Amino acid sequence: MKICFLTHAFPPAQTAAASYSKNFVDELLRNDIEVAVITSRREKSAEAIDIKDNLSVYRLNFQLPIFFDYFEFMIKVAPLLKKISKIENFDLIHSEHLFPAPYAARFARKRKIPHIVTIEGVSSVSPYSKLLFEMHKFLLPRISYDCLVSWGRYVLEKHFIKWGVERSKSCVIPGAVDTNEFNPEIDGSDVRKTLPEAEKIILAAKPMYFTNALGMAHIIKSMKLVVEEFPDCKLVLGGDGRMKGKLVALTNKLGLKDKLKFVGWISQKEMPKFYRAADVIVDSFIFTHPGSITALESLASGTPNVMTEIECLPGEINVPPSDIAVLSKPGDEKSIADGIIALLEDSKLGKKIGNNAVDFVEKNFSIEVVTEKYLDLYSKVLDNYPAKY
Repeated sequence: MKICFLTHAFPPAQTAAASYSKNFVDELLRNDIEVAVITSRREKSAEAIDIKDNLSVYRLNFQLPIFFDYFEFMIKVAPLLKKISKIENFDLIHSEHLFPAPYAARFARKRKIPHIVTIEGVSSVSPYSKLLFEMHKFLLPRISYDCLVSWGRYVLEKHFIKWGVERSKSCVIPGAVDTNEFNPEIDGSDVRKTLPEAEKIILAAKPMYFTNALGMAHIIKSMKLVVEEFPDCKLVLGGDGRMKGKLVALTNKLGLKDKLKFVGWISQKEMPKFYRAADVIVDSFIFTHPGSITALESLASGTPNVMTEIECLPGEINVPPSDIAVLSKPGDEKSIADGIIALLEDSKLGKKIGNNAVDFVEKNFSIEVVTEKYLDLYSKVLDNYPAKY
């Protein structure tokens, strides 16, 4: 079987999304599936065409600002897909995200092959996310596909089905994490030596754009309460983005300059070490987002997490269970602080929920488990094409 996998995130990009796509493709290859990936690149970050064994990677040149990536992908994918179809014979096309899907659907219909669409999730918090939300709402019921895959049950039921997506042509398959990369056996000691000297290190790491930055602001504010109980602890903030300056200004305003350290962007390669170097990992989702790969990665590390009691995990159950993390209320600095303090005070609690989290991720979100679900789906939809197969 040979599939065409359309995704805007793929190495050499160093993001959780790119890591997931690469791990997924690698697992398909291990299952003897040939894969042609159509993705993006900026400037000359990678070869435009990279063909090796059963994997072909075709990269579109992106030139617009990063916030236009989705739209640039939508515009440029059609001519490239048409071109490579002359040398690649696909059995199935899989659109990861909405924006390549309209043309991929026409391509699949014309060639009488199945089309799978995967949607991570939607939100409507920032002006940009509201635009994407409305585009999903308009396009999803109008795109042709054999199955729409939602990363989370919450989004499927609350939005997609109500928009007109057919329940019989939809399912839930979550995102995944490579537990060989993120696990408790990773050595974070070298990274710990580079962090501020403190008895306890608390870590929060995300790109610092609008919605993430709002959540990080709550974490920073919570530190006013945490340091009253644990003076010898420090918060390490990883990530970069246009809202970083505002977070630095907030830190200074609260008089927490000596208690916080901004370490900048952390590469995907170094992220597992940072998770293991910390004593507590904290997140603060301010909106429902049942598609967070970073949440899965932090849980897989085995370091105890403080997570928001809101739909932020992929899969069938999107609110984190209380036995895998200490849960805080959305946007509540005191609740976040209470969660951090609980873990700093009780190492046994931290070890227990950390172990539970590792087992939870292994069972539900390992790349092997999730890829097997897609292989089953591929076989199912291919069975509906007897003329070709």
